[in-house]
Amino acid sequence: MSSTRLSSPKSAERLGEPFQDSESERFVARYVERGPVSLEKLSIQDDIVTYTTKDDTAHEFDALEFLALLSSHIPNTYESLTRYYGHHSCRARGERKKLLPEGGQETTPDEAPPKPSSTWAACIKHIYEVDPLECQKCKGQMRIIAFLQDSRAIENIMDSLGIPHFRAPPAIPKQIAAPEPDPIPDYDIFE
Repeated sequence: MSSTRLSSPKSAERLGEPFQDSESERFVARYVERGPVSLEKLSIQDDIVTYTTKDDTAHEFDALEFLALLSSHIPNTYESLTRYYGHHSCRARGERKKLLPEGGQETTPDEAPPKPSSTWAACIKHIYEVDPLECQKCKGQMRIIAFLQDSRAIENIMDSLGIPHFRAPPAIPKQIAAPEPDPIPDYDIFE
């Protein structure tokens, strides 16, 4: 399995067999860089939007109809429009997982472990005006060594430092319903 770098201004990675000809490589590079709508092919006159395709066919839409067609490509909340093909597809990953020994994990030898991100620290510093990576005792700059996610390791460290364990906040009390307003009398007092 080899990796081919595409020769385009916005470089993309493609896993799979290398391209045998430069035309295929250019085709994939153009496809990766392509925007959803070309402004050169779009014209608006009055309330009619005209979009001309590459075969010089003009399609006319009402302005609201064009916006509806264009916004149909925007995913709903929590909806993923990322499609994986080839090496990264669900089927290919499943087939590779079947070939692994029980409990084994697929690893790629050229992948380095991800470096811990410090952007969260910059966000906290910007919002709360407190640097979370500044030592409280000596005011020196701390660096991130690792992120702990194992709950037992976290509890052991908390016990050794005398930090109390996390508790869920108390439940929010239920609101008592407001009393019903007095009914409006049937008689008119201003007669």
